[in-house]
Amino acid sequence: MEFWNHNSSSITHFIIAGIPGIQDWKERIALAAVFFVIYTITVTENLIVIIVIITDSALHSSMYLIICNLAFLDLLIPSVTIPEMVYYLVTDERSIAFVPCILQMYCYVSFLITELLIIASMAYDRYQAICNPLHYHTVMTTKHTFMLSALCWAGGTIKTMVHLYFVLIATYCGPNKIDYFCCNYAPIILLACSEVYTHNEYTVVFSFIIIAVALTFILFSYVKIIASVLRTGSAKGHTKAFSTCGSHLLVISIFLVVISFLLISYAVEGISEQIRTLSAIVQNLVPPLINPIIYCLKTKEIRTSVTKMLKKFRLWVSL
Repeated sequence: MEFWNHNSSSITHFIIAGIPGIQDWKERIALAAVFFVIYTITVTENLIVIIVIITDSALHSSMYLIICNLAFLDLLIPSVTIPEMVYYLVTDERSIAFVPCILQMYCYVSFLITELLIIASMAYDRYQAICNPLHYHTVMTTKHTFMLSALCWAGGTIKTMVHLYFVLIATYCGPNKIDYFCCNYAPIILLACSEVYTHNEYTVVFSFIIIAVALTFILFSYVKIIASVLRTGSAKGHTKAFSTCGSHLLVISIFLVVISFLLISYAVEGISEQIRTLSAIVQNLVPPLINPIIYCLKTKEIRTSVTKMLKKFRLWVSL
């Protein structure tokens, strides 16, 4: 830890720029209220999904265990950033200490990478269920699903450890203003006084490889699913399959396109901080808000379980 103490000694805290162009007090309060409402709905949705899947033994299968992982990540990702962003909007306090900032960066990046891998594993699960139904319960056992989920979390952790290492070995001796709405790898490493070009090249290339592999895997799975449904399903089944796959791919596209744009934006001159920040906020808010609806509430078994839970809750309240 000697190198960390030495390199970070000249900067003890960072200043978060927040959302560029939002200076008026009324605009800040209104935006904070919107973010708070969206965050509250997102937390409530994902908590309900997690509780339902954990408590209902009928949902203890591979598909629902993966969905539970996704809901947990959709609970964590906005929780890392949104409460603090709301605080910055309603107060004039924008500083964050060095260690909490690095911790926020680590959690944020790690959870995003893990979610990407979980989405890819979900596509694989659906591929096995629809294209290989006879072997599905042999391939996607509970043990295999837990191992697959563990690999996704390990992948996010290991990849982010590299980011963490690059940030901690860099020297910070000048500006400490982070042009972003939270602590993230690229805005932090750009503040380094030392040479970090090689580090940035590595992280961008490695990130694009992960995105490309995950996207290829997802598209391959859904193409196979659609082809299988077209060969065997009815017209009604075709409509349902296209509706489900289309909504899945829409959320996946928002997630991947915005991440890719953010990676490219730091290498392209002329892209405003406002566009970059607003794009990141969309990616931070929209998928966690919509995922419980698309992946969960459109699933009959989860809808049934949620309805039962709400009925029990109303009965308990009325007593």
